Amino acid sequence: MTSQSSIKSHLLIQDKFLGALLYLKDSKGRGYIKLSFMNKIGGFVKGTDIPTTMPVPVKLDEPMRLDVSYKFQDSLLEVKKIIKDKVEPEFYTIPLPVKDCLFIIKIKDWKLLDTVQNADRPLVLTPPEGSASVAIIFSFLGENELPFKPQEYDCHMGVIDVPESPLNKFCIGIAKDSNNTSSNGFELFIPFPK
Repeated sequence: MTSQSSIKSHLLIQDKFLGALLYLKDSKGRGYIKLSFMNKIGGFVKGTDIPTTMPVPVKLDEPMRLDVSYKFQDSLLEVKKIIKDKVEPEFYTIPLPVKDCLFIIKIKDWKLLDTVQNADRPLVLTPPEGSASVAIIFSFLGENELPFKPQEYDCHMGVIDVPESPLNKFCIGIAKDSNNTSSNGFELFIPFPK
């Protein structure tokens, strides 16, 4: 994708809808990337070692929608849970320079996601063969011009250009998640900054 003032795409795993990926600017011209999961998620679990500015329960049993945004100017990651039209935001400061992936989505069985017939500007992730459990890694480039990814995940990372500096490359990859023994279908993990 080329740099532009806004990016809007459907993010797919093969032909299954994972979420909407957007790059936008707010009313003050500040850029942010947002991944919006439009389907309701049940049994959501969030894991992180980063202290949040708003204490919230770790596990929710109520089906919900989820938005994850990175705000470039403040280097702030926002996790927004939407439950019955009630919005519950959490904020995480991401130290600069970035030294780890931004966040990871773990899905127990990606084949259970909804199939998309007419995707809007699709970004298609090719799942690893022989595994329904996957981890989707979201990252920026490090000083070595390579994206960050945990050692336990083997994957190639696709790159999207965004009109920001110095974080002008947003990377996404998908890997087999062999160690996913969770009973929950959907997990968000935010790594502790190194």
